[in-house]
Amino acid sequence: MAEHHPPYNYKEDGIAKGIVYDVVCLIMDNVGESDTKIVFVPWARGYHSLENGSGDVLFSMGRTPERENKFKFVGPVFKTSEYFYRKKGSNVDVVNIDDAKAVSKIGVVRSTFPHQVLIQKGFTKLDVGSSYEAGFHKLLKGRVDLISVSDEMLQRLFIDFPDIDSSMFERVGPPICSASGYIAFGLHVSDTVVLEWQKALDELKESGEYQKIVDKYLNWHNE
Repeated sequence: MAEHHPPYNYKEDGIAKGIVYDVVCLIMDNVGESDTKIVFVPWARGYHSLENGSGDVLFSMGRTPERENKFKFVGPVFKTSEYFYRKKGSNVDVVNIDDAKAVSKIGVVRSTFPHQVLIQKGFTKLDVGSSYEAGFHKLLKGRVDLISVSDEMLQRLFIDFPDIDSSMFERVGPPICSASGYIAFGLHVSDTVVLEWQKALDELKESGEYQKIVDKYLNWHNE
């Protein structure tokens, strides 16, 4: 299972692509699992399926102490930081993370790493949605004061919605959290399979193939 999370995993004109998607496909080729089906699902559904054993693999997932005993991990496949973003011209000001507790609503995606971090930090005014796109629309309409999003995801959203641009939004405050993304496996998947995937990933990094994939998407991103 994969969630829609550009530039890591997404579909464009019906074609699946992304940094982690491409890496996973190469791993599957290398371990003889090229016929395995990859389906795109909402994050919360995929997370629940992996947790209850009805799904086998989900990517990409932040590795946290709370998740360590729930899943098995292969990675890391990327590193990123999440920040608060506000609509340009908003009077919402965030100097440190706790300042954000004073706003009316913060848009987050259900069961993501930032969602869990904010809960742990005592945030209660969270508007929990199923996707980054939903939170983005709410920010545009003034239904939330801030959204939690990475710079990479935000740039992708600007591409998906060409009637808006980066001048309409601005980042505020320090990082909410920094995380490494992993390929997550259900506990029912054998350690032998997980180790085989990790070895294949390590070989992609050593050969330079992994970096070629990253450069392909992030160089395109920065054009």
